[in-house]
Amino acid sequence: MSIKDSFSEIFDNKNRVLIILGHPDDNEIICGGIVARLLAEGKKVRNVAMTNGGKGFQNRTDVSEKEYSEIRKFEQVEAGKELGLAEENIFNLDIPDGELEDTVENIGKVVFHIRQFKPDIIITQNPFDPINAFNSEIHWVNHRDHRHTALITIDAAYPYSRDRGFFPEHFTKYNLEPHEVSELLFSDAYAYPDVRYFDITKYINKKRNALLKHKNAFTPEIVEEEFLEETRLESGKNFERLKYIKI
Repeated sequence: MSIKDSFSEIFDNKNRVLIILGHPDDNEIICGGIVARLLAEGKKVRNVAMTNGGKGFQNRTDVSEKEYSEIRKFEQVEAGKELGLAEENIFNLDIPDGELEDTVENIGKVVFHIRQFKPDIIITQNPFDPINAFNSEIHWVNHRDHRHTALITIDAAYPYSRDRGFFPEHFTKYNLEPHEVSELLFSDAYAYPDVRYFDITKYINKKRNALLKHKNAFTPEIVEEEFLEETRLESGKNFERLKYIKI
């Protein structure tokens, strides 16, 4: 099967791309190659992680949740810079890991970034499925923080960021204006027939090096055998996959 690179179709007419994801390492896992390619082509990109990733230390006993949160946030910045992101466009909302709720308050936090950054398109996570399916044999739980991130982001895009009646303090306190964004890309949508492929072959080393900055989140073996292997096709090229929707 011939794979079409959708990068030009989706991004050529875009200048500003906002990425809203659940955890400090999700940017590099999901779309690190796309981010590197966007930045290389002169696009503006902002990365916002909803949670601090502080509970991901699993069975380690040498670090507290607070300490681990600070480590994860530091690694988020270092990884983003490896892709070419400016530090001022790397944000962490510092919500406790695993405790992200789909609330109006949290919608407002995302609306703030939409109104401030004024993106042409948003990349977020899979709101469709509690279980992600890579193929007929490989499945995994769609993390609760990921599901809530996606739902929050969709609501923030429509109608909350567009309508002046929502979060009026954005106008009075921060001098922002409403902003409408109607195009979104969703991760972990492998099973959907309309998934788009984005060629990141030239940027695979940037993705690798950025992933390796998350050294307290996963091992180099996981980087190679899971995250990078997922991008490899039989052709030898590397692609990241996202579902595109215009609302």
